[in-house]
Amino acid sequence: MKKRGLWFLIGISIVLLGGIIGWLNWPPDPTKLVTHGLERLNAATSFRFSLTQHQWVEGKDRVLVQVQGEKEGTNTRVLGELTGSEVELVKIGDSTFSKDPFSKKWIKFANGQAAQQVFLAELNPLSSLQMKELGEVVLSGQGKVNGEKVWVCQLKPSVQNQMMEDYWSDFQYTLYIRKSDKMLVKATIEAKNKAKSDPMTMTLEFKDIGKKITIQKPTI
Repeated sequence: MKKRGLWFLIGISIVLLGGIIGWLNWPPDPTKLVTHGLERLNAATSFRFSLTQHQWVEGKDRVLVQVQGEKEGTNTRVLGELTGSEVELVKIGDSTFSKDPFSKKWIKFANGQAAQQVFLAELNPLSSLQMKELGEVVLSGQGKVNGEKVWVCQLKPSVQNQMMEDYWSDFQYTLYIRKSDKMLVKATIEAKNKAKSDPMTMTLEFKDIGKKITIQKPTI
């Protein structure tokens, strides 16, 4: 009787475990998955990110943007290269500071300066993920990002970014959404230049989402 009871408990445990594993791997509704993933990332109070943008120019692959950054509340720090020039930018509240690549001194932008607004919009990773309409969303498979299991979704949305709309068309997004908490952790954006139809690829990666990050005001 004891053995029979033990085998019964083992059988129940296997069935329950199989059910849990099956539930975790059951394909979710792709539209709901993408909507939830975008909402969670936009609501995050902090994260670190990388942004790389490639464009084909006269048959050659050119790196336009290659930066890393971090966000903490309304504060942001970005470091890397923009069209071949070094850039280091810190935004603390309503104040924005830029490090001169030659003198290495920090310069404070005048509040509301037009160039500052354009600069921030171009380097804000979330601005590239704003969409008017998702369109058809396809769950194309599964994968891993930084060792974590993800769902992979593809879509051709209508974007809500004026700068992107002015210069690019035929947008195709591939979004990687972490299985464990449905958080968007990576995005690849493909598009074509409106003037010459040259292809563009942008890759965004996010990590340390929701973790404590401290961004300090530069010393001028």
